[in-house]
Amino acid sequence: MVKPSYVFLTTYNPNSLFREMRTEVSAELFARIEGLAQGRGVTEQQARRAFNVLTMMVIHLGVELSDLTIADMLHFQEAAKRRSRDRTVDGCHAAWQMLVDIGVFPSGTTLRAEMLPGQLTSAQLVDQYQIENERVRALLIRYLDERRPGLDYTTFSGMARMLVGQFWADIEQHHPELATTNLPSDVAQAWKDRVRAPVPGRETRRRWDVFMIVRAFYLDIAEWALADPSWVEWVFPSPVRRIDIEGSTRRGKATAATHQRIRERLPHLQRLVDAAEQWKRDRAALLEAACRTAIGATFRCAEVSYQRISRDISRVHGRRRSHLFVEDLTTAELINLTVAEDEAFWAWAVIETLRHTGIRIEEMLELTQLAIVSHRLADTGEVIPLLQIVPSKSNEERLLFVTPELASVLAAIIGRIRDSDGAVPLVARFDGYERVTRPELPHLFQHRDGFRHRNGWRSDVLHPELVRHLLINTLGRSGITDTAGQPLHYTPHDFRRMFATEAVTGGLPIHIAAKLLGHADVGTTQVYTAVYQDDLIRSYRAFVDRRRAMRPTHEYREPSEAEWTEFQQHFHLRKIELGTCGRPYGTPCAHEHACVRCPMLRVDPSQRRRLTEIIRNLTERISEAKANGWHGEVEGLTVSLAAAEHKLTGLDRTIRNRPGSTPIGMPGLRVDPGQLR
Repeated sequence: MVKPSYVFLTTYNPNSLFREMRTEVSAELFARIEGLAQGRGVTEQQARRAFNVLTMMVIHLGVELSDLTIADMLHFQEAAKRRSRDRTVDGCHAAWQMLVDIGVFPSGTTLRAEMLPGQLTSAQLVDQYQIENERVRALLIRYLDERRPGLDYTTFSGMARMLVGQFWADIEQHHPELATTNLPSDVAQAWKDRVRAPVPGRETRRRWDVFMIVRAFYLDIAEWALADPSWVEWVFPSPVRRIDIEGSTRRGKATAATHQRIRERLPHLQRLVDAAEQWKRDRAALLEAACRTAIGATFRCAEVSYQRISRDISRVHGRRRSHLFVEDLTTAELINLTVAEDEAFWAWAVIETLRHTGIRIEEMLELTQLAIVSHRLADTGEVIPLLQIVPSKSNEERLLFVTPELASVLAAIIGRIRDSDGAVPLVARFDGYERVTRPELPHLFQHRDGFRHRNGWRSDVLHPELVRHLLINTLGRSGITDTAGQPLHYTPHDFRRMFATEAVTGGLPIHIAAKLLGHADVGTTQVYTAVYQDDLIRSYRAFVDRRRAMRPTHEYREPSEAEWTEFQQHFHLRKIELGTCGRPYGTPCAHEHACVRCPMLRVDPSQRRRLTEIIRNLTERISEAKANGWHGEVEGLTVSLAAAEHKLTGLDRTIRNRPGSTPIGMPGLRVDPGQLR
């Protein structure tokens, strides 16, 4: 039997032979996947390439389509890939999904996730550096195995790289005669000098991390030896002394840089939000207008002329049939409106979610429909929506209160990603930190068209790089610049710092902000709060320490039923004329009940008319005060008027963005009172 090689088949590419083979071998399965591909909206070009990939594998291996394995697909990919930067051969991703659809490959798997490097064992990580001394190699492997359970894989692999690659491999390179980790003082000093030496094109501030990893290596072994004598033979003085790492604990410059970064970006946050919201509305309006226009006809939107383009012309040939294209008749720019409107929506959703929650980017991408839960107050029956944040950097799960603004965003996301049957699709997500593919879940930040619209046959969770791409595009449209006139760059983590700063400066106690952010140490939150006075933080922390030392220990216990009832009553007292007061539990009113000036006021949309009456009344009173020369009165009324107008603008934005009633499938969950303390 002659089995043509993959190189021959991909080079010769006999399409007529491929078509003939599909009618002779596994004809029923090929016909089935063709129908499934059409149902997924795969383009003719994508489907043809995928069919050719499957046919080449059947010809080369001499098997039925149902007998193909994951190893066969990976072997084809490796043997037939072209000499280019592409990591996969054209059609492989779609071919994989077709095999998933007919049950040959496991559900939820993807070629991209299968090709990404998985977790390496401790021995594999150590062997990357070809350690010559077998006893030291065994020690390093054993030490890494001990540390591994308490770390995520990214942190663990980074620790192995510094300990093995930047420490012991460097020692062996310069001192191959050493067979022990007990380093002479001159050897230790020479190594530290090499670590401190600046490397062109590389940041050297990470040298402190290397020193701390190595010092922890020696101290851990010394501590473990107290309980396990097998470690005793490796107990030696650390070559890294305390004085060597003192610079890493003096974070004054880093903290100042973080504070300055927040001060530069926080004043422009609303402008960025407005730019994202405006771009979303503009793209949605343009897409709606284009959908009402026949192919080839022209139309105007926002004072700009466009022409709807057929996908059959050469410039858009091969794109998905569901994509809609227009040409800007002023600039001759060809616009894929389906993609443009979709990116505008997700840019807005990302920015709004990050700024209203302060969660990390990986926590945002891990959000699922199951994370939206509710707690019903026992006495009033009021339902309080909560958002469960699964552990990421820390090991603590936490709950966040869902504000009306955040609820509007989440409802818009769920309404967008739902299938025709009303269910949120289940999508598997590759965890880049742990290097594993997570089970299929109803993720919120998923895209029907795949990563950067490259497939169209499956849903994918947004990639972190795509999130950064959306932020960069939105910033470019906003025109935000720094004091030097240069474009101001935002990262997803900047929104977390700005959330913390706004929360603390708005009156939220810093230890409560630390809980919301998932910080185990209040000092970490302190770094995030750019405008919070250091003396207040020090005074508050000293006060808490003194109070805990002086007060009876029974005061720090689980709340009683009466105390929990009193806590719930706090939410009833927040109801005021214009809406709801959002001040934290147990805190007095900071504005002497001048609610219209208070940033904690959440205006009820039904009270808009009352708010406009207040604005009109303030305007009339300012005119009266000016006429009578009451300058002090004018100043106070002007402050109140500005605050009221600001609240009216925010209320109108909320009303405009609020979608219709969208059932989000929120399961009920009784929250333990201890979780909300």
